[in-house]
Amino acid sequence: MKLRAVSAVLGAALLSSACRKAPVPHRGAEAARQPPRGDVIWLLDPSAPGEAGLAQQLSRLGSAALFLPAGRIDLASGRWALVSEAPPPHSLGAVVLVLRAGEALAGGFQGQSAPDGAAIGAALGPALAEAARADVFGHVVGVHLDLPFDPAGAGRYAELVSALRGSIPAAFVSISVRALPKNDDERKQVAPLFAAADALVAFVFGPGQRVDPVAMDAMRRPWWAAYDTRASGTLLGPDGDARGRVPASLLDALSGNPKVELENDLSANDASFTAFTLTVRGPVKAEGLTLAPGDRIAFRIPSVSEMLFQLGSSMAGKHYALGRAILFEGAAEAERVFSLAAFEDVLLGRSLVPVLEGSVRPASRNAVAVALVNRSHQATVLSRVANWIEVDLAPARPAEVQLGGFDRYEVYDAAGRPVSPGRATRVRLFETLLAPAEAVLPARIVVRGALPGSCCRFRVHAYAAAGPEVVSDWSSPPPPPTPVPKKPATRKAR
Repeated sequence: MKLRAVSAVLGAALLSSACRKAPVPHRGAEAARQPPRGDVIWLLDPSAPGEAGLAQQLSRLGSAALFLPAGRIDLASGRWALVSEAPPPHSLGAVVLVLRAGEALAGGFQGQSAPDGAAIGAALGPALAEAARADVFGHVVGVHLDLPFDPAGAGRYAELVSALRGSIPAAFVSISVRALPKNDDERKQVAPLFAAADALVAFVFGPGQRVDPVAMDAMRRPWWAAYDTRASGTLLGPDGDARGRVPASLLDALSGNPKVELENDLSANDASFTAFTLTVRGPVKAEGLTLAPGDRIAFRIPSVSEMLFQLGSSMAGKHYALGRAILFEGAAEAERVFSLAAFEDVLLGRSLVPVLEGSVRPASRNAVAVALVNRSHQATVLSRVANWIEVDLAPARPAEVQLGGFDRYEVYDAAGRPVSPGRATRVRLFETLLAPAEAVLPARIVVRGALPGSCCRFRVHAYAAAGPEVVSDWSSPPPPPTPVPKKPATRKAR
């Protein structure tokens, strides 16, 4: 039975059970609900579990469990219900059902007016229990509540956690933690909630509020250190008003658009992310998004090098940490700034440097085509000056440069000094961001004069998002083909 149907039937009756206590599980159930140790993957997009090859990728990563969107808690006809997501098309092993807040629960459990957690748990528990029994989402080992709360509302939230633990004895129940209590009074208020949950997922890296790992471990509760890899883009009008979120999938296209100006935001003093602003100078359309001159997009992307450092440092010496929870946005790998494949490289000790493959080939008697491909899962940094391929045309000189998919170009003389095009022999083509597996549309350079006999040597430079510099020596042009002598023609005897 699908979870949506179960929710509609069993969630229709709102059972008020504020005074009821959850049954005490026996030892076997208590052992079954223990959260697994190890790293876990958390997919944020409901469509992401349907991507081909995901099960094999999770197996290679050695993921202890997969957190996946199961639905949102909302009111339906005045009663609490679970508005569920479509289950994945195939089994993905051990899964944790993530429940988030719908419109009616957007404020979460905050303040004295927090909703009745026991009533919400009574309404949702049967639907979740049926989903776990029917395996519609896979082998359910846990339920995770990603809901906002504060110390004043923590008691009501604890009622929801206890109710779900009673409904699904064989699964653990965990909660998201984005802030810890600041004083003894707040600690007393939050203590029942932390005690009710089988595990905590504490956000230590990413946008928004973050938790200190040392303080988190001092709570003496099992916890995962959460690393949020999402890029945060906000569309701003000319007057600065926020107009909605811009997906990370548009970052590559917008950063290289000639009608969009990129400027680093140096006011953001936080090593965990890079901030910059994209300002639109002309009308732009990209993947359904229409931008007008004067619109701006404030982007924050995670610093991969800082995240890699914290992946180890945040866990060192933490006695109660279960592992790491890595959050991935997007419905597919191509939509992510930091991908599952990139994380796989990290865990398996592979190179974190982009593999950049350049090529230069004759395009006509007086022109060459220049291409650049990223053959790896690792991206470069976002920069207007760091990522380029440079071509040496000597003794010819550039007459016209058609950029293709590159963002801009500069010209230099044989000594590497910036000069006017009439005196140049080298052309440097820049790409603001080389995304994983990206192939830049080749540029075409028309020249004056004769191209070298072996055309043409080139070199590549970039900075990896993980930190290292990528520098290649000048390539040796391929040797000219050896002419094959023609056999003398033989005459046929008459």
